[in-house]
Amino acid sequence: TTLLYTIKFEVMPLRGQVGYPDLISFLTLFSIGVISVIVPTLQYVSIGTEEFGASNYSMIIECYDKKNHSEVNETCEHISTVVQKKLSGLHIKINIVLGILAPIFVFLIGGFSDVVGKKFAVIFILAISIVRCIGITMNTLFMDTFPPSAYILLSGVLLGIAGGSVMAINHFLIGYLAINTPSSKQTKRFSTLLGIGLLGYILGPLTTGLILQFTSAYFIIGFLSLTLLCSALCLTIFAIKRHEKRSEIEQRFSDTSGVQKKFAAAMRYQYYNTIDLFKYQSYLSKFIAANMMYMFTSVGLASPLVIVSTVYVLGEPFKWSSTARGYFGAGLGLTLAAHNIITIRILKMFSLSRPAIIRIGIFIGFVGTFFLAFATSNSILLLGVGLSSFVILASPTTQSIILSLVEADQIGTAVGLMAAMNAFAESCLVNIILVVYQKTKDMMNGFCFLTLSFLLGIDLVIAMFYRHPQTTREDRSLLTQSDDNNLDSPPCPSSDVLKGGVPKTPTTPSRE
Repeated sequence: TTLLYTIKFEVMPLRGQVGYPDLISFLTLFSIGVISVIVPTLQYVSIGTEEFGASNYSMIIECYDKKNHSEVNETCEHISTVVQKKLSGLHIKINIVLGILAPIFVFLIGGFSDVVGKKFAVIFILAISIVRCIGITMNTLFMDTFPPSAYILLSGVLLGIAGGSVMAINHFLIGYLAINTPSSKQTKRFSTLLGIGLLGYILGPLTTGLILQFTSAYFIIGFLSLTLLCSALCLTIFAIKRHEKRSEIEQRFSDTSGVQKKFAAAMRYQYYNTIDLFKYQSYLSKFIAANMMYMFTSVGLASPLVIVSTVYVLGEPFKWSSTARGYFGAGLGLTLAAHNIITIRILKMFSLSRPAIIRIGIFIGFVGTFFLAFATSNSILLLGVGLSSFVILASPTTQSIILSLVEADQIGTAVGLMAAMNAFAESCLVNIILVVYQKTKDMMNGFCFLTLSFLLGIDLVIAMFYRHPQTTREDRSLLTQSDDNNLDSPPCPSSDVLKGGVPKTPTTPSRE
């Protein structure tokens, strides 16, 4: 039923509108969805063999299966308690690593993409993801001998370098699309990319489940995930190369000889470009407000999925099984994809402005958090989740607004800042809400969602008072370029930076 619904109502309307970036997003998130199913098993069994010895490997596997089917005896209960305590400590360290590394690296990668090309960021993210996937695949082959604690921490470090989020790849694909897409089409284009990526993330666990029905060889799943990532990397290298428009600064950078000089030039340019992004930003207050909206939207988008599916539905009065939580995750992912592919297009048919779409999405999501906070039955809970899912309407729309406020040579830096805000929201703010749940669940089971509603309330207030400027980067570019599709900025006076000097004038062209 899921496959038929997806093909009829979500895939068929996209005929002729899907390009290589969408396919890369689909393959990458498909790969992550495939491998994500077996990672908890690998971590549990690896820590179990570290604590109780490789000789008890079969017993640990058996205990993990019984734990998932609520058939825990005294021995398995002891093993599970020890393993879960060790894993909890490791996950805290991983969250700290992600909270530090992910925002820093995605911001640096985004800035570098302004100099070396937008697809550089995509290649880098995919390369790090492939290394991480190789490690996970090796762990499937040597589950009883692999150094588990070191492996889990290293995997967390690589995830942090790769953006710390399953959606990190989409931020940099959006940076590529922003150069090649007119302003009037960016919101729909970004939402299509996000929606197709979510479809891949939904089909990944479904594929893994089907494979596990016939074999328990986790190596096959790891190899499939690795193959998908390598396919995405090949597409990025060989397919996108023909289509990307190079900005002025990229063309000048390509003339710089020597690896060390190129690296030094890129670092200098990113330093001055970051300063210029704020110092010479004509719409600085609007730029900051849009980024704040995006950060709070990321919290509102991630929290229901993370908190509801992992802890909220385990206790009274819900007590969902693992199967029910799997259906919930697939259903929510399908709903989010539908909002990106269908709902945004319906709203655009009424000629609604981008700020109006943001307000609608945030307001409906804000209402949904109250249903989640006071849910006493499955029907109210699902209604709350369904309403909260409308927050995703604000995500691609806010991205489009942010990128319309910067020059073409600053798009990579702006995308890196967005990705950093998203990584901070998912690795820090969502975990803070999760801690609030742990501390207040005895007082009020849904109190954490009142905390989320407070954050979305701030988001809604910012959206209500936000006024988009009449003339943005795309409009100015179209007025000064003969080609309506050419969104590159005028010649940038920052070539002094690439030659090793300090720019005498701001790198951002004058708005006059």
